[in-house]
Amino acid sequence: MAFHESFASVLQALAEAFSSPEEDLMLGRPGAGTAAEEAEEEREEEEVALRIAVEEWKAQRSSARIPWEAALSQKEFLSTFRVTRPLYKYLLYEWEREQLADAWKAKVHPADRQVLAALYYLGNLEPITSVAERFSMMPSTIHSVIMAFTNFLETLGDRYLSWPNAQEKIRCSEIVRQNGGLPGVFGALDAALIKIRAPAGDEKAHYIYKKVSTGLKCAVVMQFVVDAELLLRDVHLAAPSDANRASILQTSRLWEFLHCTVAEETHLVAPAVYPLAPTIMIPYVGEQLSPQETTFNELHSEAFKLTRNAMTALKSRFRRLQLLDQKLTNIFKIISSTCILHNMAIMREGPEVLQDLQMLYRSETDEDGWLALPQETISDFGILGGEEKRHYLTTVLP
Repeated sequence: MAFHESFASVLQALAEAFSSPEEDLMLGRPGAGTAAEEAEEEREEEEVALRIAVEEWKAQRSSARIPWEAALSQKEFLSTFRVTRPLYKYLLYEWEREQLADAWKAKVHPADRQVLAALYYLGNLEPITSVAERFSMMPSTIHSVIMAFTNFLETLGDRYLSWPNAQEKIRCSEIVRQNGGLPGVFGALDAALIKIRAPAGDEKAHYIYKKVSTGLKCAVVMQFVVDAELLLRDVHLAAPSDANRASILQTSRLWEFLHCTVAEETHLVAPAVYPLAPTIMIPYVGEQLSPQETTFNELHSEAFKLTRNAMTALKSRFRRLQLLDQKLTNIFKIISSTCILHNMAIMREGPEVLQDLQMLYRSETDEDGWLALPQETISDFGILGGEEKRHYLTTVLP
């Protein structure tokens, strides 16, 4: 009985709040309007009040904190939400400080519940309806929370996803060298598929990467640069219809930047489908290679493993990137924001965390033949100075 009285009082208080003079001022209404308009406004206000009341009623059915979350050990928390508790608390602090959540959602669903729900969604492949039920939210509400969280992460992009400075490049190149890679390499360049449900309408044709007997397979192409610490340093999203990897590179801002950079001690490694440049070292191609060229290719291959390791870490930690079922505009935001979250985790957690997470995803089997398409050919162009630099590196190898 007390619960029903509380529920009714909530409705009454909310209805009074929505009909107050202050509310009229906030809405900026010029005058009273017709009786029909007033009736329509009252009906809309009642619907909003009822929606809030229903959300509050659902929230009252569970505690402000998620009971099963509080009972999780550190290891179980990491396995469930794919980040450590200290990183979660940092995200919660930043989320509350920026006050990015809608006011009524913040009142009904506490900030900690919203952040945990968004992290759970990114870290698992459960349908959004199942995630909504798990966190006692409506599907529309949790969708709004997820997109607000991606917007929030994107505001942190300048801090956590940026091009390395000279000192960082040198530090990373030393790590690669110590691990048996090519000298001077601070990172690697490649592209990977982020699989998606087939988009609706005419957009679908641009995102088809393979036709099979059971239907069409669609994906977004994610071009990325990863450094020796598995930090993503540049991310560019495109459609498979944009042709091969070299063409996608030429449409990105990275191409203009690398094209203008010639006097660099450090460089990236990339497969031979990319152009040879002073900042992009590709392997030698041919059947008759000298012993030194063979050694160069072996060291190049060792350094290039960074791309596989990065995708394995990214998609194993944030499993939602193994298959996205959203509108295209949302898909692009989820991918870019998750890359930022990946970097935050690398920078703010110890390297042992990746070892504690189960790296079950295998990136080499996920490309589904995309990297072997007929249009993927050896690059027949380069940037002045690339050949000379590769030759010099080859001659100084032990």
